Amino acid sequence: MQDTQSIIFFTILVISIIAFVKEWFPIEVTSLMVLAALLLTGLIDKHQAINGFSNKAVITIGAMFILSHAFTKTGFIRVFTVWLENNGRGRNWAVTTLFLIAVSIFSAFINNTATVAILIPVATDLSHRLKMSASKIMIPLSFAAIVGGTCTVIGTSTNLIVNDIAYEAGFRIGVFELSKLGIILVAATLGYILIAQKWILPSRVPVSGLTKKYHMGTYLTEVKIPAASPLNGKKFMDLNLGEKYELTVLEIIRDDDHITTNIRNIILHEDDILIVQCSVEKLQLFKSEQKVLLLTDVKMNDSELADNENILMEAMISPNSSLAESSLMETDFRRRYGLFVLAIRRYREIMNLKVAHIKLKHFDTLLIFGSRTRMAALNTDPNFIVLEELDTTLHKIKYWWLAVAIIPVVVGIAALDIMSIMEAALLGAIVVMATGIVPAQEAYKSINWTVIFLIAALIPLGDAMETIDLADQIGGLITAASGSFGDIGLIGILFFVTMLMTSFLSHTATAIIMTPLAIKSAGILGLDPMPFIMTIMFAASLSFMTPNGYQTNTMVFSPGGYRYMDFMKAGIPLHIILGILGVVLIPVIWPL
Repeated sequence: MQDTQSIIFFTILVISIIAFVKEWFPIEVTSLMVLAALLLTGLIDKHQAINGFSNKAVITIGAMFILSHAFTKTGFIRVFTVWLENNGRGRNWAVTTLFLIAVSIFSAFINNTATVAILIPVATDLSHRLKMSASKIMIPLSFAAIVGGTCTVIGTSTNLIVNDIAYEAGFRIGVFELSKLGIILVAATLGYILIAQKWILPSRVPVSGLTKKYHMGTYLTEVKIPAASPLNGKKFMDLNLGEKYELTVLEIIRDDDHITTNIRNIILHEDDILIVQCSVEKLQLFKSEQKVLLLTDVKMNDSELADNENILMEAMISPNSSLAESSLMETDFRRRYGLFVLAIRRYREIMNLKVAHIKLKHFDTLLIFGSRTRMAALNTDPNFIVLEELDTTLHKIKYWWLAVAIIPVVVGIAALDIMSIMEAALLGAIVVMATGIVPAQEAYKSINWTVIFLIAALIPLGDAMETIDLADQIGGLITAASGSFGDIGLIGILFFVTMLMTSFLSHTATAIIMTPLAIKSAGILGLDPMPFIMTIMFAASLSFMTPNGYQTNTMVFSPGGYRYMDFMKAGIPLHIILGILGVVLIPVIWPL
């Protein structure tokens, strides 16, 4: 019976890992399917199936999302980070180091996805000011946020999950217990980044502008309507130019007026200048049939597209965006926002033809053209992370001082053992909601429900592992490994296996699978479980060598213009450096 259950469990596990890596379904759907499979095969019962949704770590993570949102609403992170940059005295290495130190500090206390989302525009501005490619700063931003999260128990959802599993097994980990090693790893990472910026990281994003970055020059140009053109005196909506020539008119310039809204109802006049987006082939047909004049054969650039009223800007689809899985046409983007999407960037792929029909995905980067006023509204829209506009003022929202102080208070209460982390975080979330800092509906939107469902659905994996006595089954392997490599060698195996798993599998799933095994390993060998727990806690959070291994890596992929191999080249050396430091120092800081 047990052998049959073990076969079923490993079949489910292998299929789920493949589904996660191949992204057959959204990550939360895959995790719920794993939960259903465990329940239907009898590996868990109905009570175990729902335990994850009431788990302390899940509640803590949800509360921390709300607290992080309250903190980020104030704009304090950008203001503080830009202040640090300005104190770098113009030296690139000093400015970069201060910026990344700030990233690490904030990531230790608030959700690192939120930290990166807020600081991507700061990093973009920094690259412009230092006259270097954004490719030199985006990967460092992500790496600093990841390592910064290893400094406290609340730094990442992974830490909270491992902490909860350890607590259930009878082990307590203080809020700052991880700082003993985390600070060393941050220092090593910053030193490595300074070297990587010069020798490893590429310069893929041109400093010259967005039109070149999106290869838009071929598709953007100006045309003038002469007296002989059939367009003269016609209402734009009656001409059907979009369908006939696959052409988009972004702006009509008439004398000193720049018209970008309600273009459909504009009657075209002689000498009107149209800024159009169109393929080369269709543009030639448009020119021939409509007798328009091409004003220039030179490709247009950012400065030609931007004027006092209209600008080009990048915006990323946020992790919680409701626009994901819908096309621009389905969401009626042009009417809803009064803006034009010129191109969509997804990883290395640039899509600038028929963009209205492309299904958007989380972390897609949009090249948007439109009025400054309408563009500014995107800064407060939860569907977007605006990459170009940089607001460096402190937003004195209602009780803004409380929003800034709430996380340090929560951390202090938990560190002094006045309350548990869950109790302190939950009460903090209630305070910011009750005071109106984060209204209830806004609080709901601030929670990354993908993470919540992922963790809640996968926690029963631990119960299934107990059902088949998986930890006992691997006892022989553990004893053999210890005999061959020694206790420290076993720490090394666990560290690097966990790091490898988290690069391709969800780091949360990795932590849920590996933590019980690590605790059982220590028990079998008669060793203190704490160094084994710390091994998993650190290793499961360190994911540098793939863009999909950690959410912050995915977020910086498009703004940095990276290729998949860029993460391999930059990430593998850092994995090795931090892995060696971890394996050497963990048994010293937490003796076996």
